[in-house]
Amino acid sequence: MKKKICIMTKSLKDKDYCVAGIDMETGEWVRLVSSKDGDSCPKEFLDDSKVNVLDVIEVGFKYHAPYKTQKENWLIDESILPKKLGTKTIEQVMKIRLSSASPYVFGNDKNALSTDDVKNLNHSLEIIEATKLSFDTSLKGDGRHHYKIHFTYKGNQYHLSLTDPKFRVEGIDSWIIPKAIIVVSIPSEPYGESELFYKFAAKVFVR
Repeated sequence: MKKKICIMTKSLKDKDYCVAGIDMETGEWVRLVSSKDGDSCPKEFLDDSKVNVLDVIEVGFKYHAPYKTQKENWLIDESILPKKLGTKTIEQVMKIRLSSASPYVFGNDKNALSTDDVKNLNHSLEIIEATKLSFDTSLKGDGRHHYKIHFTYKGNQYHLSLTDPKFRVEGIDSWIIPKAIIVVSIPSEPYGESELFYKFAAKVFVR
């Protein structure tokens, strides 16, 4: 089975890519995974020299493979090379997939969801229109930088981890962005002993 997908997120996860996009025919989210357990898309499958965010590609899939919170997962057929069909603007994509009409990001005004919260969700990806964006970085114990994004959505403030590689750069702490479109995601598993599913910003499109 083949689908025409506009790539909306492409961030590094370990050595591979965490990739999600919009089905150009149905407007539904599609998360590209390499196993039924939701493993990331192999880096060589969507090499940067061939496919980037907002590119429309034709991808072969084996079957729909929802995994825990991530109901949008589709198992890619790695024997079929993806074919680039063109590129869209974010404005064109928003005519196909409208931003969330909910007053909250994933149903609440917090930065994370409880186990009970996710039981009531049927999706793990949302696209929102945010304002008053700012960023900060901090060093983890192992010397790696941790990036966060702060923004306002329908009157509520959120402070989320940021995985968009375009914004994980030196000097980001001084950036202020009036408004942007953000793809927000939740993981398939809770974090550590907290048993919380922390929301994160997978892609930021500045308007």
